[in-house]
Amino acid sequence: MINSDNVDVEDVVTTPPEESSVVIATEDSYEIVKRADVAFDPLSQNHDLPVKDGTTSASERLVGTDGVSVSSPSIGISDTRSARARKWSPLESITVRGFKAANEATIPLDRLTILVGPNGCGKSSVLQAIHWAARAASYVLPRNTKEVISFERLDYVPSSDPLTTLHKGELRSDAASKPVEVVFSHSAGNEEAVEATIRIRGARNRGGISVYMDGGGAVTPYKQRYQFITTYIPGLAGLSEKESILAQPTLRRQAASGDAGGVLRNILLNLRSRREGEADETPGLNRLAKLNQLVQQVHPGIQIDVAFDEREDYHIFATIRTGESFGETRPLETAATGVLQVIQIFAYLILFEPKIMLIDEPDAHLHPDKQERLIEALERAAPAYDTQIILTTHSPHIVRAASAAAKLVWMKDGNIETEDDEAIRRLLGWGGLDKGALFFVEDEDDKPLRAVLRQWPDLARQVAVCRCFGIENLPRDKFLQGLLVDGELKLRALLHRDGDFMTTEEAQLWCQKFKTPGVFPWVTAGSDIEAYFCQVDYLCALYDVTPEEAEDWRLQAARKVGKARDAFLEKRKKVVQAVWPNGGSPNADAMWAEAGGPSPATVKGKLLHRALKTIVKEAGHDDTQLNAYKIPSGYTVAPELKELIQEAIGSVVTTV
Repeated sequence: MINSDNVDVEDVVTTPPEESSVVIATEDSYEIVKRADVAFDPLSQNHDLPVKDGTTSASERLVGTDGVSVSSPSIGISDTRSARARKWSPLESITVRGFKAANEATIPLDRLTILVGPNGCGKSSVLQAIHWAARAASYVLPRNTKEVISFERLDYVPSSDPLTTLHKGELRSDAASKPVEVVFSHSAGNEEAVEATIRIRGARNRGGISVYMDGGGAVTPYKQRYQFITTYIPGLAGLSEKESILAQPTLRRQAASGDAGGVLRNILLNLRSRREGEADETPGLNRLAKLNQLVQQVHPGIQIDVAFDEREDYHIFATIRTGESFGETRPLETAATGVLQVIQIFAYLILFEPKIMLIDEPDAHLHPDKQERLIEALERAAPAYDTQIILTTHSPHIVRAASAAAKLVWMKDGNIETEDDEAIRRLLGWGGLDKGALFFVEDEDDKPLRAVLRQWPDLARQVAVCRCFGIENLPRDKFLQGLLVDGELKLRALLHRDGDFMTTEEAQLWCQKFKTPGVFPWVTAGSDIEAYFCQVDYLCALYDVTPEEAEDWRLQAARKVGKARDAFLEKRKKVVQAVWPNGGSPNADAMWAEAGGPSPATVKGKLLHRALKTIVKEAGHDDTQLNAYKIPSGYTVAPELKELIQEAIGSVVTTV
């Protein structure tokens, strides 16, 4: 017999031990079985080999639903795991330490766990670390606790230069060096250790890694190659034009790498094929039917089929039908990327039945409606296949569709920021996932505000603008306290309110109502944001006119605004309610008279700006610049807002 301690179970065997025997590579060991009168071809991808007992052909005939006879190799991998290796209790959490962007992150798990956070926060790093650790552990022999594995042997490496994947460092071989560490914490079901720890360091020759395992009996299920503990789906860029039949080790190796574009048809064919121990093709056809059922939960009206006739075909033929009547049949490679990715996800789930399914940003190619359908389908499928799913996303639609049972985790700078489900759902809904501050604005039309923010692009990128459609909808201080303090999001909030003819004292009193740390109120200097684009110095800079001409335009525009006094008094009434609930406010009529009636100071900026466009055009200037809120070079609109944003996000950005 071959000594499995000295060989890799996935090395290609090129010389059979004897002329009438062949070597069958199972996932745990090599076995030699007798085969009479067969020429062994090590380069053949479609070996028609007997399985271990020598009684059943490894190539099984299937009859498709259309009556065409097809055949494909059955999955001839025997489950040789011990009873202890088969034991599996659900995971309560996984901790990743020191891998790429992930510094230290303990991810609490349920059937579905969703990781959210800005780009570069470590979400994808967590998935890659989990998959790398699980795949590396599968190479450790059952009675060993460590193994040196060359990069060529590994079926998954997370980088073209794996030794540089250590967080802010490089993997080395000495025992004192920092490893990549992944801890799988299982729910306590017996007296044995419930934590399996996998540490990865560099090998001495820098051509591989050294894998170390701790955890007693808890590590046993990881030290086998029959079942994938993890499957990793990083996204599907497309499908190869053609696929030939692949031998099981090759197929599983490529599937484990996360690259399904070149093996998806093989996976579909294996899913449909008869497995060892199955009496006929019925279970395989049922698996294909189940795949179609799951895919249709996301993409209604889609059906996949796959066929291979070993007498005539060199390539696998996979098709997709669309339409409510399943009318049009097309080659699978013509399907949209979003459809292919959903097929890949559920095909991996059904074929490999992983204990942990890792899905990176499945929303990338899916319409929001399909994103919600996918999450609902995954939540239903996970318990049926006894798997736990961890996925990453930027999509509020995915988070919104997840049930209350799903775990939500927000990551930032390689660590866990919060597990507050409610706060995370709100934050994603506002688009503040990768921002330093939420900017709640009173107005429905945020066009002028965005023009102001474009002056400082580095600052603007750190702010999420949340329109509130009216002053009455601005969040109150108690709400902000729950969001920013109780939720522990370490986020800031900016609040915009129109000046609405407030006095300086009134603006200060309104701002003082917000006592929550991290809240920064901003009251416009004029009646509203549009008023900044009606100021004399702005008009002078935009149109190169004198201050006298600009002021004359403003006065003409103010006189064109109808019912200005009524609007002024109405705004003052709301200011009194907000700032002077116990009385003491200035007299509104006196304020109107003191300002001289209709004037740029007593007319809402929105109305003044609209009237100005007509005046400017009549004066022979381009009114579209005013309409577009163009800001002239060298001029700054609302400089006080820039200072407030810098204070809110805790950084001073120099605008080039």
